[in-house]
Amino acid sequence: MKGACLNFENPIEDAVSRIRFAPQSNNLLISSWDSNLRLYDVDSSLLRLEAPAPSQAALLDCCFQSESVAFTAASDGSITRYDLHSGTIDAIGSHQDMATCVGYSIETCQVISAGLDKKVMSWDMRLANPLALFRNLGAEIDSISISGFDLMVAVGAAVNIYDLRNYERAVDLKELSMDVGISCVASVPFTRGYAIGLIDGRVALEISNPLNSNSTGYAFRCHPTTKDGTAHLVSVNDIVFNPHIGGTFVTGDNEGYVTAWDAKSKRRLHEFPRYPNSVASLSYNHVGQLLAVVSSYTYQEANEREVSPQIFIQKMEDSYVGFSSEVSSRRSIAAMSDEEHHFESKADAGASKTYPQQAGTIRKNGYIVIKNRPCKVVEVSTSKTGKHGHAKCHFVAIDIFNGKKLEDIVPSSHNCDVPHVTRTDYQLIDISEDGFVSLLTENGNTKDDLKLPTDDSLLTQIKDGFGEGKDLVVTVMSSMGEEQICALKDIGPK
Repeated sequence: MKGACLNFENPIEDAVSRIRFAPQSNNLLISSWDSNLRLYDVDSSLLRLEAPAPSQAALLDCCFQSESVAFTAASDGSITRYDLHSGTIDAIGSHQDMATCVGYSIETCQVISAGLDKKVMSWDMRLANPLALFRNLGAEIDSISISGFDLMVAVGAAVNIYDLRNYERAVDLKELSMDVGISCVASVPFTRGYAIGLIDGRVALEISNPLNSNSTGYAFRCHPTTKDGTAHLVSVNDIVFNPHIGGTFVTGDNEGYVTAWDAKSKRRLHEFPRYPNSVASLSYNHVGQLLAVVSSYTYQEANEREVSPQIFIQKMEDSYVGFSSEVSSRRSIAAMSDEEHHFESKADAGASKTYPQQAGTIRKNGYIVIKNRPCKVVEVSTSKTGKHGHAKCHFVAIDIFNGKKLEDIVPSSHNCDVPHVTRTDYQLIDISEDGFVSLLTENGNTKDDLKLPTDDSLLTQIKDGFGEGKDLVVTVMSSMGEEQICALKDIGPK
C-alpha cells in the first residue's frame, strides 16, 4: 500500500520541495516551486492555509518554529516568516543567491538557513530586530540538519558540525573517503550522529556512543547490485528518523522507492511499493505513526515526468518501524541479507566506474566524464539560474591520463557522470629494459603491469632516483579501468 493520497481542490501546480509535520499535531507544512506555502490538516483532510510568497519566488524549503509559525527559503534568497493563524508574512533576511535550506533550533531560538551563496546564516528570534550572523563555507550548501545544539551542514563530500551556541568554527569535520556528493543529511535522534544520502544511491551513517569516545560508521546501498554486478545509481533524496524509535529511519530516492531501515542491526525492515514519481521529501509526525511521502519531479533529471505532484500519508505498522514480534522480526530481517545489500566501511568505493552528480554541484578541481574520458575540471562557469533551475554549466577539463583539454555544456539541474578516482602508493622495486616497473603491494606481492609515465619530468626523476639507489614510492592513479603513475616520493637511500 502506498498510503492515502491527500486531495487538493486546486492541485499543486509545480514540484513540491519539502514537507514537514508540525511539532505537536498532524498539520503538514508544504513548500513548492509554485511559490505557495500550504498547511494541510491531515486528520480533517482540509487545506488550512495557502499563502503565496511575497516575491513569487519558488519555495525550496520550509520548517516550523511552533504550531502557529513557519519559515521558508526561496529561490530569490529570501527567508520569510509566516504566521499560520493570521496569515501575516514577514521578511527575516536574505541570501545573495538561492536559499536552499532553512531550519529552526528550539534550544537556541535561531532560524538557520543556507544557500548557493556559500553562507550559513542565523537569526535569533528572541530579538525584536534579529541580526543576521553568517559564516562563509566557501562552497554551495544543499542540506542542513539541526539536533539539539548541533548544526550539521553538508558541503560537497563533507559534513561540518557546528555548535549553535558558538559556530565560529566547526567542532567536527567528517570528510567522506568515497569522494561522492551528498544529497541530504539527517541528524540521529537520542544520540550524536547523522545519516547522509549520497547521489550514487548509498547511505552512510556516523553514530557516536554517548558513554565513550567510540563511534561507528558504515555505508550501504539502498538497493542491491544486479546479477551482473551493476549498481543502482540513483540519488537518495531524503532521510528521516523515527522520532520515537531509536535507530530506525526511512530513505526515499529519485526512482520512487521508500525503504525503512534499522541502523543498529543493519537490516532493512520494509520496502514500500514504488511511488509514481521521484520521492522528493519525507516527514514523520510527532509520534512516528504517520509518514508523509512526496511523489514529485525534482528538477534533477532531463527525462522527469512533470506531472502534478502527489502527497501520500502512510500509516506505519509495527513491522515497518521495528516494533515487531519475534516471528515477524525474523521475517523482516530475513527480507534483506548482508550479501544482498553489502554493508561496507565508508571507505569502500563501490563497484561502478562512475557515479551520477548534478552538474550544478561540480566545482573546479573536481572530476567529470567528458566524451567517455575521466577529466579534472579546471574551469566552470554557470549562466544565471532561472526559477526552475535550468541554468547551463560550461566545463573546461583536462583528461587525467593524456592531458588533453575537453569541454562540455550541461544544464545545471541534470546529472553528469563523475569517475571514481583512486590513488595508491607502491614501493618501486625494479625497472625493466622495456619500460615496465615492478611495484611492491601491501600484501607482499608484486604488480608488474604498469609502464613508466610519459611525463618527461616525472620519468627523469624516477630513472635518476632509481639509478642512485634511492628508496622510491610511486603513486598510481586509477580510474575507469586505466592506471598511470602520477607522482613520486623519495623516502631515502636504500
